[in-house]
Amino acid sequence: MLEGTKPILELLQSAPQQVVCLVVAPSFLDRQPPEVRQQILSSGCTLHSCPEHTLAQLSDVETSAGVLAIVHQPNWNQLAVLAQPKILGLYGDMLQDPANIGTIIRTAAGLNVSALWLAPHSVDVFNPKVVRATAGALFHLPIFPHTNLEELLNLDCVIMAADAGTSEGSVSIRTIRTISARTILAIGSESRGLSEPVSKAATVRFTIPLKPGVESLNAAAAASIALFHLSGLPAAQPTV
Repeated sequence: MLEGTKPILELLQSAPQQVVCLVVAPSFLDRQPPEVRQQILSSGCTLHSCPEHTLAQLSDVETSAGVLAIVHQPNWNQLAVLAQPKILGLYGDMLQDPANIGTIIRTAAGLNVSALWLAPHSVDVFNPKVVRATAGALFHLPIFPHTNLEELLNLDCVIMAADAGTSEGSVSIRTIRTISARTILAIGSESRGLSEPVSKAATVRFTIPLKPGVESLNAAAAASIALFHLSGLPAAQPTV
């Protein structure tokens, strides 16, 4: 279930085939600008009217916007992702905060990240809070949950790990000028950081320099900064 006018309109524009139906309060369409009303009515989606009080009971938010969408869960093809000549992926190591992972998904989709892999015991990406936090971007990013370290290593990608500066050999992210054509960035939670096995498996470990006294960033902020920096770097030339 997808809630909120903005994410639903985004989905109607980008992938209307994902929508099973729309459920709206009787006054919802009347409150919308003409262009929004026209977009909904011309989308071809089945439209159901629902009394305000009933819609409020169906809604997962405190104050319903008056519209929700029932959508197909997306299916992603990992083989198709791995067949790409260039990969910039993200690995979430037991990320359990729904708001954090939702923001990470939206950021990764916006920066054209190839895919997100999640370690076992990470939050369910179809958790209602995650879905809301992605604001519709959940359908633009391939996501592969329950990926353990062995499976991560079998993806044939270089692993880069963001840490809090406690690992020996960590470098500042500002010193990284190129990345491998097939790179996966590993991010851990703010409270636990990366697990030791994932950190040890990384070819490169880097820190995001912070003002003294500020110990760390949350996972979403760290992922956003690191992905923005890495996505703008050229791929290193292979050695002969």
